[in-house]
Amino acid sequence: MDNGRSHNHGHAFPHANGVPPRPRRDRRRKAIAAAFFITAGFMLVEAAGGLLTGSMALLSDSMHMLTDAAALGMSFFASRLASLKADSARTYGYRRAEVVAALGNALLLWILSGYMLREVYGRFYNPVPVLSGPMLAVAFAGLLANLACVWILHAHSGDNINIRGAFLHVVSDLAGSMAAIAAGLIIHFTGFYRADTIVSLLIIALILFSSARLLAEAFHILMEGAPRGLSLKNLEKELWAIDGVSGVHELHVWSLSSGFNALSAHLVVKDPAKHQSVLKAATCGVAAGFGIRHCVFQVESEPVEDSSCDICEL
Repeated sequence: MDNGRSHNHGHAFPHANGVPPRPRRDRRRKAIAAAFFITAGFMLVEAAGGLLTGSMALLSDSMHMLTDAAALGMSFFASRLASLKADSARTYGYRRAEVVAALGNALLLWILSGYMLREVYGRFYNPVPVLSGPMLAVAFAGLLANLACVWILHAHSGDNINIRGAFLHVVSDLAGSMAAIAAGLIIHFTGFYRADTIVSLLIIALILFSSARLLAEAFHILMEGAPRGLSLKNLEKELWAIDGVSGVHELHVWSLSSGFNALSAHLVVKDPAKHQSVLKAATCGVAAGFGIRHCVFQVESEPVEDSSCDICEL
């Protein structure tokens, strides 16, 4: 179709399919697997301890560890999916699986919180005796198990929403173990059994707080929101500053998953001789200055608004 307009498209793929190098992916998966086995193993210990001691705090924490194990399992599965190559059905690959897993983790925590609230309500009005000594021993062992998981996952939680979701599970459970220890000490020295249910409420509040942030981040990515911390105004200014660019429009930036951002934009370049140099400068500029790993530019000799449809003769 000849409409007197010139269109050039540029694509940049710093990593094939946007997938991180294999050694990093393998380290992530090993970290998730190690944390899973520690968490799943100790969840059984803590559940048995809660039943034997009569501690609602330990039972609540064991239920939390159960969801931790499920979250870590989903995270491992999502990490495997994310490493799969793109195909004709899913041209961006399976990176969004990590975001979906993070969303599932957050929702699972909310469901758990509702269940625990029902149990805590009954215990608050009808407190039961708690064996503080065994309770303290189990809670302290749980603290050590959670510290091990935090240490394993921390190094990989900064740039990946999937692992950050699992990491938040473990951190909140770490705080839960500390609270259970505090409840055990109060019961041991004062005999105040309601401390157990009060601590359970604190654990639930902690779960809701941590999962709400994760839920918001996952929802933001799934809604194609602009990447957190990226200034669209500064990005547009960077593109305008390229020699030969006389207009920027249809600028869109979004995330496929944490750490993998994408961009599409139309650049108006009136001098056809500068099309390729502008394309290269724009591609390199957004990669170096904004960490955008996949970009698509349409270079135009004149502005074309909504060119996906208005240049077609129907």
